[in-house]
Amino acid sequence: MSTLPLTHHEILALVEPFARRGRHVDLGASDRAARRILFRPRDLAAAVAPPATLHETLALESLDTGSFRVTRTLREGPALSATLSATGTRPGDLLAAIEAIDPCRHFSRGAGYTIVRSYSLGWVDGSVQPTPALTEGIVQLDGVRCSLQLSGVRGVAAEIALTAERGRLRDAPEDLLAVLGWSWARLIRTPLGWKSRLRLRGKVARKTASAEAALELAARHLARTLAGSPQEFHERLRLARWGVFFRRGIPVLTFLGIVIAVALIPRQVVEGNPRAWILLFHVPTALIALSFCLQELAQYEIPPVPRRSAAGSWEKGATLRTQ
Repeated sequence: MSTLPLTHHEILALVEPFARRGRHVDLGASDRAARRILFRPRDLAAAVAPPATLHETLALESLDTGSFRVTRTLREGPALSATLSATGTRPGDLLAAIEAIDPCRHFSRGAGYTIVRSYSLGWVDGSVQPTPALTEGIVQLDGVRCSLQLSGVRGVAAEIALTAERGRLRDAPEDLLAVLGWSWARLIRTPLGWKSRLRLRGKVARKTASAEAALELAARHLARTLAGSPQEFHERLRLARWGVFFRRGIPVLTFLGIVIAVALIPRQVVEGNPRAWILLFHVPTALIALSFCLQELAQYEIPPVPRRSAAGSWEKGATLRTQ
């Protein structure tokens, strides 16, 4: 396909369905060489407040494949933005599909947090309204941000990144998010903050619904946890932290189970105890099967024992309390 810059006549033909819906081209911001057309921003009334409005920007791209992509960007304040994109052969159908999605679906608020969600409609043919697929979710707290990146490949876990403004968050415990359940992995320190993973199952609709629920769960958990202290986190979630400890110990337990079973099987055979022999024979298999449910590659380690922190705050430089 041609990659020549868009001509004036091509632009007029492409934006015709947009103009009928009151969209006006911003020629100064558009890039003809990149075959990208931008429309003038506009404010939308929003059900979430503050602020009282969402700032919308619309972009139409002519792709090398002969198809088009329309992207709607919504901004709520200077730091929070969400996108919704759709790809197809008819720009008018793409605009209609995007306008059918409520802008307020991208934003929600709770006590101490804001959630921002970006979606993709995938390929749109105009016959059926496509199902929005969550591509990214961000939980914004006071000085702390937790982002969730979803892969379009089925069976691939979502990537989590946790970052904090300078001095806002003391070294986060590895089980900060893992205490939320089996699908959540431990935090790993990176130069920019921390990373983790979340298992999401099913097709697009189920995966998106699970991810949206996970964002709400993580937002409430982080808001409550960071509003308290590391000591309160340990006391409130003591049992869940021990559950994470044993979960992370599954690889080591698998190895020990195999060794113990191999050592005991001959004795049970000699003593003529067939039930115990069958049970021991399947212990390694059960542990190996359980290890496949982990959210990360098996690590043969003895996990750190959950301990009550002496810090009185999550802020770096916070004073320690006497135990």
